[in-house]
Amino acid sequence: MNYIGVDCHISSLDFAVVNEKGTTTKRQRVNTGVKELIGFVKSVPKPRKVIIEEGELANWLLETCTGYGEKLIVTDPKKNRWIGRAGTKNDAVDAEKLAQLARGGYIKEIHHPIGGRRRFRELVLSYHDTVKSQTRIKNKLKAKFRENGIRCMGKTVYCAPYRKEWKQRLPKDKVVHIIIEGLWRQLDQVEEVRKELLGQIRKQSRGYSEIKRFKKIPGIGTVNAATVSAIVEDPHRFANKKKLWMYAGFGLAERASGEKVYSRSLTHNYNRLLKNALKQATEAAISARDNQFRRQYLRLTIEKGILYHRAKLT
Repeated sequence: MNYIGVDCHISSLDFAVVNEKGTTTKRQRVNTGVKELIGFVKSVPKPRKVIIEEGELANWLLETCTGYGEKLIVTDPKKNRWIGRAGTKNDAVDAEKLAQLARGGYIKEIHHPIGGRRRFRELVLSYHDTVKSQTRIKNKLKAKFRENGIRCMGKTVYCAPYRKEWKQRLPKDKVVHIIIEGLWRQLDQVEEVRKELLGQIRKQSRGYSEIKRFKKIPGIGTVNAATVSAIVEDPHRFANKKKLWMYAGFGLAERASGEKVYSRSLTHNYNRLLKNALKQATEAAISARDNQFRRQYLRLTIEKGILYHRAKLT
């Protein structure tokens, strides 16, 4: 097996090839491009694997190599500490060490969807980024009113029909009015983009049967169902249920030595967006009308006296 380590940049790709004996057989730097990438990979004898670290170019490199029938592995940079903490560090050295780590089996592969699944995930992530931007603008808007000694409660400050009334409360200062009106315009633009993205999510969700099944579960709506589908994609890519729960942030990580468990706590290494979607679904389910999740939550908290946050986790 030949292991091809690649240090990726938008302008150049640094290659290093390591064989099964651990000998570096080839090094080369090429310009970033499909022709240059595939040309070098094809020049390495089979069997071969291409190894890169997670980054902006990961999706493009993965789809390019997959399209040409080449095996590419995206690895977790946090696990590749030998590279990050090296005394001597440059692109050529990083590529060689990445290949050596792959040869020794010390890399952790990161899953990346390709094709339509990749675009659907990007659509969902873009929606959540837009919601974050919307929240940031709303917070800045209320903060600006408070800075001028105006109590700002509720949601009417965001709504167009009430803006004239809110403007009358502001001091007669042109600069303040310009800032507030600018924030309102930003809010309107972001809301328009959010609605457009949500419409696309609803449209594309029809092509994924699992989303229809998710939406039948109490507490899960269109956005959360699409989020779970886009991030998990295929549950069978996880070795077992525990791995999936760890990825979702609900698994318990144990530290043990000498047959003694020293600590057991929720994992700190998980997908934040997936955990947030599941937490929102849980909150909605236990607050909704009678359903199996609400009944279980009440049974755990009332009958068994379990703390509310542990009951939610269960």
